[in-house]
Amino acid sequence: MSKTPTDWMISGYPRWAYRLDEVDRQIANIDAIDSVTSPEVSVSIGPFGVFHARVPTLDELQGSDLDGACIPQLSIRAPLVDPCQRDSSPRQDFTETEPLTVRQSPDGLNGQLQLLPRRPEASPVPYGLNSSLFGDPVIHRLMDNYIRTVANLLPPLPHPENPYASIYVPKAMHGASNLLLGVGYSASEVPPSNVAIFYALLATSAFHLRGADMHGSSELDLTARHFRAKAFASLQKALQEPLGGGEDQALGSSSSASPSQGEAVISAMLTLITTDVMEGSMSEYWIHLDGVNRFARQLRSEVEESSRIDRLIAISSFLSTLANTTSINLLPIPWSDDGLVVPDLSYSNSLVTDGLEFAYGITPTLANLMRRVVVLSQHISYYVSNSLPFPPRLISACVSFSETLSQWSIDSEPLSDLLSGTEADIDVALLLAKNHILAFAHALRVYYHTRILPCPPADMQLYVDRVASHLTTIEEIKAGAGYDSNIAATITWPGFIASCEAERGRPREVWYRWWNGMIKYRIGNIAHLWNIVQEAWRLKDEEGSAEVPAWMPVLRRSGQRILAV
Repeated sequence: MSKTPTDWMISGYPRWAYRLDEVDRQIANIDAIDSVTSPEVSVSIGPFGVFHARVPTLDELQGSDLDGACIPQLSIRAPLVDPCQRDSSPRQDFTETEPLTVRQSPDGLNGQLQLLPRRPEASPVPYGLNSSLFGDPVIHRLMDNYIRTVANLLPPLPHPENPYASIYVPKAMHGASNLLLGVGYSASEVPPSNVAIFYALLATSAFHLRGADMHGSSELDLTARHFRAKAFASLQKALQEPLGGGEDQALGSSSSASPSQGEAVISAMLTLITTDVMEGSMSEYWIHLDGVNRFARQLRSEVEESSRIDRLIAISSFLSTLANTTSINLLPIPWSDDGLVVPDLSYSNSLVTDGLEFAYGITPTLANLMRRVVVLSQHISYYVSNSLPFPPRLISACVSFSETLSQWSIDSEPLSDLLSGTEADIDVALLLAKNHILAFAHALRVYYHTRILPCPPADMQLYVDRVASHLTTIEEIKAGAGYDSNIAATITWPGFIASCEAERGRPREVWYRWWNGMIKYRIGNIAHLWNIVQEAWRLKDEEGSAEVPAWMPVLRRSGQRILAV
């Protein structure tokens, strides 16, 4: 059945929260307020001709892309990786949408941007933006906010090699090189994968400046969604091109085996995951995770080895594992007497290569244990769902895993090898790293007892309290070091897993304080996760729910997917 315009969605993704008619209505309301602006005045500058004071029609904006020669018109088609293939919810098929447009008052948007204060940086970043680098002040402010704030906010501890600053920013600047004043690249010389990263960073920055308001009514929200759609369109174009030289080809290199294009494509997918997390609804991240997994398999066979690609794949593998820990649709797997098989682990033994510690506050060892407990839960689910007895060797494997987790020690993790800087900086970073890692370790214990083998309530409360202790210590360390709310946001998975199991009364008081303190980071999914925790508590308190994990019935009722980072 063909879709009417009201059925079309602005992103090109199924189950998107905002429809075109809703966005048009919101934009009309915004423009109605800006009655003092002349209908004939356009304040867009340079190639970024997307911010108009008057209300143009969709047809008028068909040609207003940043660079039509490089970016396809936004007639976004169904995603290349269809999440509905693994989703039991009703499918909403469609083939195309009208081009997405952002119609707003640039003065109002720029005013919002300028009112937001700048914060000190946590660590050096590879670029300092001169105010004349970009012709458009809105674009400049968004990119400046990403470089100075977002790139330091997303990693849980300061480190010069965090991927947000060391990988994504340089690739994004290359994606904007035909738009930078004085650079002179033509659009055809700029790989669309790099352009996708550039747009994704702009969208992420705009969502961060918007804050946790997810109602879609602000100009920043509309701007962010516009750039996210452009990032997706550029990514689609990149995926349709053969693997070649990428950035090296654009710079005149003749090497056709360069991995730079592969790095950029994976980076584009990962930055769109970050955009989804910053926006808060977590409505598309799994599409990009699946895309990375598929694309990585192609890269392994076609592109020479690259330590940076390995690092990006390790990040994606961890995020996939993290997503699976809270999935309500994992495939049940029968046990094999050959033993516990954990497929597709992509973490190397090189801490420096993977960098999971400073990117997500977890070690490769614990990430592998997390993956193992997910697979064990799939085995358990198979026998529970089919009312079958557990194989003795499966029970033995579960007990053995518990012993392995108990024997793990943070002393076995060479964290100091990862850190650099002054002695004071290293001391703070080391304290943050240790507490993040210990929070993950104790949260893994909570997760194990809610998914594999139950434990007495008193023991569960002890594990929950230990997670809370490390997380509150993290915030105290940052406060003592002078960090503000734009530096080193705490990873939420340990807190989410543990707080859902907290009993009513005093055990929850620390979690009320912690979650409300986390809101200050202006990351959209934090507020979303906190709402799920509170709903889990409500189900236990008011409806007598005894299901574990406590978040499971909440997600089952809503059909939501979450990524607790």
